Amino acid sequence: MTTTVILGAGNELMKDEGVGVHAIRILHNELCDSRPDIKLMDVGTSSDFGHLIEGADKLVIVDAVEGGCEPGTIYRFTPQQIESESRLTTSFHQIGILENLRMMELMGMKIAETVIIGIEPAEVQLGLSLSPEIKLQMPRIIQSVLDEIYH
Repeated sequence: MTTTVILGAGNELMKDEGVGVHAIRILHNELCDSRPDIKLMDVGTSSDFGHLIEGADKLVIVDAVEGGCEPGTIYRFTPQQIESESRLTTSFHQIGILENLRMMELMGMKIAETVIIGIEPAEVQLGLSLSPEIKLQMPRIIQSVLDEIYH
């Protein structure tokens, strides 16, 4: 059976920085454990997840990404594109995620496909709720992740 792991990354104490964590909660409610081939994980700001995704065929990471576009813009890219495109600014925990993926590959634990769904934040400041701009885009964010699962 093909296994897809979806990681929600971010600091939910910093408003839109926690968009990945909020997305995982919504996906958990939508999928209702009806798909045993999909694992949903809230990793917060931790990049120590290698043991959690071992054996996965596909990895989808949902996180805030500053790319210079309008708040709520949804990006889709691979880890290789982060290294080659200077316009994508990653957060500190995302850099840790990329390093973890590289270490896993060096240890022979390669995932066939890794995709990052990045969301341009509107507000990264102390606060528990998402900004209105990101809340408005949440259905599109969730659909972007579901598109990765079903295609």
